[in-house]
Amino acid sequence: MTKNFHKKGFTLMETMIYIALFGIIMTGAITGAYNLLEGGNRNIDSTQVEEEGTFINRKINWALAGAESATVSGGGSTITIVRPDLGAQSPLVISGGGGVITISRGAGAPTQLNNDRFQVGNIAFVYTASVNGRPPSVRASFEVAGKPFAFRNYLRQ
Repeated sequence: MTKNFHKKGFTLMETMIYIALFGIIMTGAITGAYNLLEGGNRNIDSTQVEEEGTFINRKINWALAGAESATVSGGGSTITIVRPDLGAQSPLVISGGGGVITISRGAGAPTQLNNDRFQVGNIAFVYTASVNGRPPSVRASFEVAGKPFAFRNYLRQ
C-alpha cells in the first residue's frame, strides 16, 4: 500500500519568486506615485510664480494709471510716480533690490509687494519721453524666481 500525499501550500522557491515579483511591482508603483506628486508640486510652484509676477505687474500698472509724471532713479531700480488723484498718498515710489520689490505712498513706510517665498530680481524701469506725438512711457521688467516679466505703460498727457 502506497499513500498519496497531496502537497498543500507553496514551496520555498515559489514563495521567493512571488515576493520578488511583488517587490518589483511595488517599486514601480511607488516610483510612479512619486513622479506624479513631484510633477504636481512643480506645476504648483510654476503657477505661484506666474501669479506672483502677475500681481506685481498689475500693482505697477495701477501705480502708473493716471500718472502725471514718472522719474526713474537708483540705476533704474526705483521709479517715483506722481498721481494727483491720490492727494497726500502721492508720490508713489516703487523700488527693488535684495530680492524684494516695495511700494510706498507719500511719506508712508514701504510695503513689500512680493511674497517672501519668491525672490524678485533684475528690476529695471526705463522712462521714454514723448516722441512723435506718442505720450511718454515707462517700461518695467523684473524676474520672479528666474521667470521674466515685462510691460510698457503710457502716461497720460
